[in-house]
Amino acid sequence: MYLHLPHDALFPVLARAADAVAPGGTFLLLGHDASNLEHGHGGPQNPAVLYTPEQIVGTLGDRLEIEQAGVFDRPVDTPAGTRIAKDCLVRARRAD
Repeated sequence: MYLHLPHDALFPVLARAADAVAPGGTFLLLGHDASNLEHGHGGPQNPAVLYTPEQIVGTLGDRLEIEQAGVFDRPVDTPAGTRIAKDCLVRARRAD
């Protein structure tokens, strides 16, 4: 959750994590989406450590069956009121 590394470090880690998913197991990634920079609240302000669902799905390749991939709004309570963060969520499964 919220693993934000430069892409050259992140994508190999995610590929290894996908390879480690047991049969019938689930891969779950949640982090700040790249769109959060301009359209969301908080999170890293360095675009080199943000990603999109499409990038994550591309990294997983055909290793896992993608069940859900998208950008979701997450309410964040702040002293100035509720703000919205844009999160990237990818859930995938390894076949039995």
